[in-house]
Amino acid sequence: MTYQPYPPQGGYPAPGAYPPPGMARQPSGATAIMAGIFAILGGLWFLAGVVSHVIELSRFVISFLVVGAVLDLVSAALLLGGGILLLVRKRAGRVLTVIGSAGAIGFVALTFLFRAIGSSFYFSYGGVMLHFGVGWLLFLVLIPAIVTLVLALIPPTGRWLAAKNTPTQPPNLGYPPQPGYPPVPGVQQQGQPPAQW
Repeated sequence: MTYQPYPPQGGYPAPGAYPPPGMARQPSGATAIMAGIFAILGGLWFLAGVVSHVIELSRFVISFLVVGAVLDLVSAALLLGGGILLLVRKRAGRVLTVIGSAGAIGFVALTFLFRAIGSSFYFSYGGVMLHFGVGWLLFLVLIPAIVTLVLALIPPTGRWLAAKNTPTQPPNLGYPPQPGYPPVPGVQQQGQPPAQW
């Protein structure tokens, strides 16, 4: 005896619209994916800063350019690595993204702190070489870094990363599949059910 499925009735969701009982719905990865994309874009910004510093260093060597190139290289490595690992759902990606974003925020804040105390020296970070008269350019670094940090730290990102290792099928408690239902993939048949109940 075969069972024919009923066509969906008006007002009811289509079959499979809800997860089976006992299974939690997978969390959305929107915040984690956005954090990963922002981290990669930030890493590319700092990578461009490294290239800018190397071009400037080929003309003349100044200590603040060397420091800026090293800081940009570290920021680029942290953000690019963190963004890529975050997109492939590795928890280490979240940590690297948070460290890279927090570092970028810290370096920009340090720049404005030096300006506030009246220090007069050149500074270079994120490919922005400035004497403190044009510090507003560092907001191009600060605002995306804050957004990336917040997106990486909020709980939905952590839930999405943690949900990677949860099973997608409910556990089979030893019951054979019922007639009319397709067998669960990966579960061995334990015997044929009786023809009639």
